[in-house]
Amino acid sequence: MSPLELWNDRCLEPPPNNTFLCNYSNDSRHMSLMCNNIKKVLSKQLPLHKEGALLSRFIYKFDKKFRNDIGYRNFKKVNTALHKYLSLNLLKDIENFDSLLPKNNEDNYLPTKQMLQYILIRIMTFAMIMKRICICSKQAAVYYMDRLKRGESYWMSLMPFALLSRIWSLSLILLQHCCSWYLNLYNYLDKLQLKGVEFLPAGYSLPKDLGLWLDIKNIDDAGRFQWFCKKKIQVNFNFSEDDNDDVNFDSILDFVKELNQDEQPQLENPNSSNDKLKQNDLSNLSIDISTKNIDKGQSISREYFQTFFNQSKERNSHSAEKVTNKPSLETFIANEEKYRNQESNESLTKHLSFMQWQSLKNSLIKLSESLSKNRKIEMKFKKIWKEKCLDCV
Repeated sequence: MSPLELWNDRCLEPPPNNTFLCNYSNDSRHMSLMCNNIKKVLSKQLPLHKEGALLSRFIYKFDKKFRNDIGYRNFKKVNTALHKYLSLNLLKDIENFDSLLPKNNEDNYLPTKQMLQYILIRIMTFAMIMKRICICSKQAAVYYMDRLKRGESYWMSLMPFALLSRIWSLSLILLQHCCSWYLNLYNYLDKLQLKGVEFLPAGYSLPKDLGLWLDIKNIDDAGRFQWFCKKKIQVNFNFSEDDNDDVNFDSILDFVKELNQDEQPQLENPNSSNDKLKQNDLSNLSIDISTKNIDKGQSISREYFQTFFNQSKERNSHSAEKVTNKPSLETFIANEEKYRNQESNESLTKHLSFMQWQSLKNSLIKLSESLSKNRKIEMKFKKIWKEKCLDCV
């Protein structure tokens, strides 16, 4: 069995749970701390799961329009890798291994070497999936970034580009965690004992450094393409002055340089003296203008100056916090409708689409037509405003 097939085997069966008597307990504490660290990181991957769910929605939406696009194909590869990540339950294997570690100082029974080998192989599988997600997301992001630069399908390219960027950053962080987990657990491989049938096939050895095995240092070079690199193109221009004599130049600039050397210097223009006089006259005019009295404007009173700030306060009176009863609610709906129609910056729902605003507006109108008291109106308004406006940002 080749080394790649072992970590790539989806149906790899774990070794039986078994322990052996150990005379030292310090290693068990460090292994327990390491397992707790792994469980803590893997149990807090809800952001990655949300991004994966959002990515599947984009695939459903873009399947007809971008089905032949190369960037969309890499986009689907990211989705396939995320499905493999969900099917690989590394957290369950770590919990099983951690359950056999001694919790008290009296117990000195540790898991066998075969169990740790299985955990290391699963970490290698997890790391390879994260690397696949990093590379495919970067390759897809290059195509979507190219669409943004060309202005083609701008909004339909900007949202997948942002989503791929977030998935790339999350997967890269998990990949770095995998390397540290593997290195710390690999140090205990020689300290554990074999018990029963060997788990690894004959002649197979686990890599000592997972970072070197994955070539993480050069992972940033993945996803770059040859047509994005600048290439120097040398073109030789041949210009013939006569029928018999041919002059070869490396570039057009050398040819122009040669022509300028052959030309004789031109005589001075007789109108140059007039131009100098005009420039002197302009400089004198500028000096005369600067010496004139500058209009400093008209003095105003302090009360009139404060009216400018009062106007800004009146403009900012449109706020959702001032809705406390039916009249203030009706005024708020009318002002918000007016500001949306004018596309003003004072609109509080300018980030909502037309259908979202209509849903929010109908809910507020029903609330204003109800027979509720002012206190209930204020509470219900805050609830509707949070659900249909603030949570939609």
